[in-house]
Amino acid sequence: MLSIRRHILRQRPARLFHSSVPRSRPCPSCSRPLPSSLPACINCGHISSLSQNTKHHDIFDLPYEPNPFVVDISTLKQRFRNAQALCHPDSWASKGSNKQDIAQALSGRINEAYQCLLNPLSRAEYILQRHHVPISETEHVEDIEFMAEIMQARETVEEAEDVAEIEILLQQNNIEIKRTEEELEGAVGKAQWADVKSAAIRLRYLQGIQSAAKKWLDNH
Repeated sequence: MLSIRRHILRQRPARLFHSSVPRSRPCPSCSRPLPSSLPACINCGHISSLSQNTKHHDIFDLPYEPNPFVVDISTLKQRFRNAQALCHPDSWASKGSNKQDIAQALSGRINEAYQCLLNPLSRAEYILQRHHVPISETEHVEDIEFMAEIMQARETVEEAEDVAEIEILLQQNNIEIKRTEEELEGAVGKAQWADVKSAAIRLRYLQGIQSAAKKWLDNH
């Protein structure tokens, strides 16, 4: 099972989350305040597509600066629900097929952005992508000790016969996940992209152990 690897966490600044109320923008058609950051107006029925360059954070009116890795998950979930309700294709069916098609496309973008920002790993990969740092699913870390721990954890899951053993493994693995996410936050905040990439790859392995352990518990 994974051992708890010791290291000193860098001191991080206090997190600054966005207000629970999105900034108001005028509708380009009727000039009334839009209910969200999306180009969809419930007053006049105007709806338009998002630019391909629109950041995931902007879709939910979440701050990208100073640290795009820091996301208030409760606010993200609330704004996701509101955005999906606003742009649900069925709500635009009576306004013409063209507007319904736009709503369908917006709904897809909303879901894609939400799933990306919700998971710390996909969020880190997205930030790396925006900074032109490639990261593939086949890349691995050079940390021999870490990889030995991962291999040991995999063997523990494969050979486990005791639920308590898997629960302990999950607990220790979750500690490593938390520490790695904190490391990611610090590295993103300092724009240390090589460190971000390394931590993201390690997080991928840790999430794999988490998934395997939870699957084992579900089957036992």
